[in-house]
Amino acid sequence: MSEFPPAPIPPGEFLESYLPAAFAEIGTPEGAGAVAVALGVQLDGDGGGEWVLDVREGSVNVRRGPRAETAFSYVQSVEDWRGALWEGRGGVVGKGAAALFRPGAREVAAVTGLVGGAIPAALAALGALRGLLRLVVTHPDGDWRVDLQLGPGGIPEKPTTEVSVSAADANQMAKGELKPMEAFLAGRIRVTGDMTLMLQIQAAQMQAAGSLAGGRR
Repeated sequence: MSEFPPAPIPPGEFLESYLPAAFAEIGTPEGAGAVAVALGVQLDGDGGGEWVLDVREGSVNVRRGPRAETAFSYVQSVEDWRGALWEGRGGVVGKGAAALFRPGAREVAAVTGLVGGAIPAALAALGALRGLLRLVVTHPDGDWRVDLQLGPGGIPEKPTTEVSVSAADANQMAKGELKPMEAFLAGRIRVTGDMTLMLQIQAAQMQAAGSLAGGRR
């Protein structure tokens, strides 16, 4: 498989050259063949821009251009995007975000294997939502953040919902040493803005899980 760039390269080169080639080499992951969606990527800062990732039947085609019509968009600063991919910034959350740009990463393979046929149902449920979800991971050396835009349109100045957690607490939750609900009730997960969007995302996840369970009967 194409070697992951050992040092940071410009976003355009990474998205337009490395990423499609890497996805082509690994083939179609199990359960992803029925997926057909256009994903937007907006990276702000030096070397940034907008791209559209057309995912269809396991293949990924990337083109530079406006992402405003896509159903989902990944939005981040070039600095934080680069930090997650090459510098380990963002803790476990950053690692998960970085896995989206690493074809064959075990995090992506695990999710694909678990949800399998529920992926189209999950995309359909999430595609009906509208809003900007911001995840912020706090750290003494500086905060790291990533936005997920649900629905088409421009990126608003303020997020609909912001979820903030420390890198240490996020890592504890990933290891099972801290339960998310306990962290939330203790104020270690801070949610500001419209809580409705969070509830809608949870409902979409449950709907997708229900669809998968029903299909197995």
